[in-house]
Amino acid sequence: MSTTHTNKRLPVSCEPCRKRKIRCPRNGPPCDTCIRRGLGMADCFFLGQSRNPLNATSAESSKIVQQELLQRIRNLEDLLKKHVGHAIVQDEPVSPPTTNVSSNTRHGSESDSKSHSNSNINSSSSSSELTQSFLQNVGSLSISPQGHVRFEPQSSKLDFHLAQISASEYRNQVNSANVEKPSGFPFGCDDPASRDRLLARLPPSRYCDALKDTYFRVFSPLFHILHDPTFAEEYECFRQDPGSVSLSWLALLFVVLAIGVTSLDDDDPLLPDLGRESTPSANIRVISEQYRSAAMQCLAADQVLSRHSMKTLQALVLLIYALTHSSQPSWVLIGMTHHVAIAMGCHLDPDNFDLSLVEAEERRRCWAGLIMLHMIQKISFRNLDRQRMSRDVRLPLDANDLDLMKGSGLTMDQLRHPTGPTQMTYLLFKFRLYDIALAICNEIFSSETSPSVIAKLDNDISSQQELWTTRYHSDTSVEPLPSQHFAHINILFGYSHQLRLLLHRPALNRYLTGDINDRTHSSRNRCLDAAKGLLSIQKTLAESPQYAPYKWYTAGLASFHAFHAAVVLTVIMMNPESQAEYEEIHGLLVDTLQVFHILSSRSSLCEKGIPILSQLLELASPQPQHQTLPQQQSQPQSHSDLMPTTLSSPQDAALPLLSHGAPVPEPAFNFANPHAETIQSQLQAQYWVTAGGIPWNNWGFLIHEV
Repeated sequence: MSTTHTNKRLPVSCEPCRKRKIRCPRNGPPCDTCIRRGLGMADCFFLGQSRNPLNATSAESSKIVQQELLQRIRNLEDLLKKHVGHAIVQDEPVSPPTTNVSSNTRHGSESDSKSHSNSNINSSSSSSELTQSFLQNVGSLSISPQGHVRFEPQSSKLDFHLAQISASEYRNQVNSANVEKPSGFPFGCDDPASRDRLLARLPPSRYCDALKDTYFRVFSPLFHILHDPTFAEEYECFRQDPGSVSLSWLALLFVVLAIGVTSLDDDDPLLPDLGRESTPSANIRVISEQYRSAAMQCLAADQVLSRHSMKTLQALVLLIYALTHSSQPSWVLIGMTHHVAIAMGCHLDPDNFDLSLVEAEERRRCWAGLIMLHMIQKISFRNLDRQRMSRDVRLPLDANDLDLMKGSGLTMDQLRHPTGPTQMTYLLFKFRLYDIALAICNEIFSSETSPSVIAKLDNDISSQQELWTTRYHSDTSVEPLPSQHFAHINILFGYSHQLRLLLHRPALNRYLTGDINDRTHSSRNRCLDAAKGLLSIQKTLAESPQYAPYKWYTAGLASFHAFHAAVVLTVIMMNPESQAEYEEIHGLLVDTLQVFHILSSRSSLCEKGIPILSQLLELASPQPQHQTLPQQQSQPQSHSDLMPTTLSSPQDAALPLLSHGAPVPEPAFNFANPHAETIQSQLQAQYWVTAGGIPWNNWGFLIHEV
């Protein structure tokens, strides 16, 4: 009798799905159903996997995942070994990795083994190689058909390997899973404004054109975030069909208009047509607020909390810039924008992605601008916030916008080594100056200042001033330098003089209280030169017609710096070294008071400062009783339109911080003014970091109503 053996049919579903008696997609292990239930490869298995046709593919997938995880663990271990005991945060931007995100694991292993074989070489070089190997598979950018960008880290792609689906299908699943209800900005909004309502808030076309042109003529060179030709092309499309642009681009346009209106002159015909306030300054303030509000509504309607595009990030960065110049709080918005930029992968250098040169530079500009705005806020908060944004992204190229486009004929080497000033020159110079400013704040607000650190920071300022003068005057033989570059020079020198006053204030106070030596006397002269330079800059900007578009700066930050300089000069004038010095300072203060009167209609700071300056002049006006004083030949500063000829950067460089041998002159005057000590107490650093820090009530000893 023969015995018949029948093969038992193996189940086609995984064990968890079979036991639950549900349909199994059979695309594991783990299958999609088990993934949704939170089960892993150990729980989702098929009986008789050796006979399962999917098993070979799954085994290969598992092998790839295991190799990638092991490689990442090795890289992390190597990085920890190299960086233990060393400072991670550095002041200089680090060189970014230049590898492509599509590099495979095998290439990372080769870099890793190469690092091990050269472990006895320079540690910084090995650390750079390991960092490059670790960041080799940083991730990719996912761009939706609407232009919204999301950065997908490499680790998130493990789900793609485990699910055994195509990359396109994986992205579609992620996009569908992330669909959210409309989110307001900054809080929930059940009824976001419609596109038609937002378009209705724009000014008439000719006014829109005028404000847009004003922005790109005045502000774009100062904070060059946008690529001008790209925006111009998009603006033409908007003019042809307003409904064709995205809401994020519309938000960007509103921010451009909000910033552009601040540079209008008091008698500009646009102001009475756009606003109904009683004064030009009130009109400018209200109109700018309205356009900023419209920009926020556009971002809310575009669901800014859940999806972002490059236009979204540009609008947010420029919105923070507008709020900062209007003395409005922006700290929370900076934090949000920082995380939006990270969500778009802007914290990684664009060389990691397959982007055009223009797209890469737009990302670098936004990241650099965001770092600058973050540093401004840190300085205003006296650096109480110790968070530091990543410097792994290279600074933008110092190049003009047209040179970045295809067909310019310039090589990368030519783009990296320009001759004269470009559209990006000012922003890059200001970026480095903010780094110095942050270091100065750390020093002056520390428990004990270091003379060597002060000397180094002073030399850093002098080095930057020399770079500005050389760069801006390097190509004037070909054609005259545009007036905007002269304005940039004035603004840069003005901020550097302000930093010098803050840096040398402690030594100046010691000099004024009788601690007279080489170091304190040198700081006293540094403060004297910087204060005279600030008053000269304000006077030039206020009186020269070519600087009329920069009246917003003259009436704002330049007047704040000038007020600081006037207080410093008043204290020095009460203890001058000669009759000539006294008369020179007195004349400068009289001229400054006149400039404050001119700007008072546009500047509340000047309006408040006029009675204080008047009283300071009265206090310092009594002539000294000792008339037999050594007369020092004074060289009055001229006030020409070209400030580099009046700014004393060469004289600053020639004045050493420590001079030995020559006797230090004693103060020749002593008015015995009862208010001298009180005036000197107003020079505390925390009062002069930002305009909002001025304690106006503390000046009540001079005048009862400020």
